[in-house]
Amino acid sequence: MRRLKLSLVIIMLTILTSGQSHASSWVNFPTSWDIGQAFAVSVTSTADYSSPTVTWMNRSIALNVETGGAGKISYGLLGSDVRNIKPGSYKILFEFIQGGKKYKASGNIYLRARQYPKENLSVNPKMVNPPKKELGRIQNESKLIGTALRTMTAPRKWTTPPQPPLASITLTSNYGKQRIYNGQPRAGHNGADIRAVTGTSVRAPFAGTIILAGFHYYAGGSVYIDSGNGVITAFFHLSNILVKKGDKVEKGQVVAKSGATGRVTGPHLHYSLILGGQFVDPIPLLSTSITQLLKHGNLQQVN
Repeated sequence: MRRLKLSLVIIMLTILTSGQSHASSWVNFPTSWDIGQAFAVSVTSTADYSSPTVTWMNRSIALNVETGGAGKISYGLLGSDVRNIKPGSYKILFEFIQGGKKYKASGNIYLRARQYPKENLSVNPKMVNPPKKELGRIQNESKLIGTALRTMTAPRKWTTPPQPPLASITLTSNYGKQRIYNGQPRAGHNGADIRAVTGTSVRAPFAGTIILAGFHYYAGGSVYIDSGNGVITAFFHLSNILVKKGDKVEKGQVVAKSGATGRVTGPHLHYSLILGGQFVDPIPLLSTSITQLLKHGNLQQVN
């Protein structure tokens, strides 16, 4: 009887091991992309796996496992910031655990230069060279924003395409423009400015959690929403904030009213999309989906 039980155990282990050894897994990512633009990545497998991450621009981003693809799939949205990323080849690394073993797959993405125009703006001089009494406030707000942008949660709460933040999207200043304030050059625009009279309802692009909300020196009324897997959206220059830190919001929920607070030339909505800590152009994603973006990638089998 003992030998029979032992034989059955051996048979079961053989079946399980055989099933795992025949699992097929792939990663999907583009081999080249434009700086400042969002792209999609994925991990797929015919068998279950756990703890998937993708490391990009020196940041490890936690993904979650869902049913889909060939069996199981993990989605990710990534990009590069026009302000500080130069053209060149950058490493991307995928990791996950399957059958008690850690798997890795890596590759390179060549980031292409994209020409973004310059923009001359006239603003209140104190918004270019703030008075000394405001420097402490600005420094504290910078720390709060930095902490918010390092938020990393799962599961995925974002779905594509996102909800447009306004009922009508008319751009007044595109992403990537180099800002020249009162003749003084500053970094490229890290979001998109959309025409909006003060008091226009602003809606959450994705479901998520409010990780920062308040009135800041440069950005004025600001709201940051974490939607999981390193996906964060932000709105600036708001006249009225209708949520607070820790609130859960649904996709399409009104979270604020547009305005003209902070460093502005007039009323509008500033909309930012941050992916794994990188500010990217939020507008193209409004008219596409994760499925469409993945079609521009290349499959690589994981060994």
